[in-house]
Amino acid sequence: MPHYRNGNILEVGDEVMVPAKITSVQAGLEYCNLTVETIEPMYPGDSKNTITLNTKQVEKVQREPKAEAVA
Repeated sequence: MPHYRNGNILEVGDEVMVPAKITSVQAGLEYCNLTVETIEPMYPGDSKNTITLNTKQVEKVQREPKAEAVA
């Protein structure tokens, strides 16, 4: 059965998020596109996937600042 990285089953119709990093932005007057590369490689190898999307198809991830290590 297909399952995601946490072990839960995936089924047709499920919605998923794909962690990716922007590698290029193509800005235009009427619309903007970007190319993203997946953070996780394609198992079992180490190659990553890229896809070009319109900026309206993505949402920026707001990361919490990492806590400083306590000595």
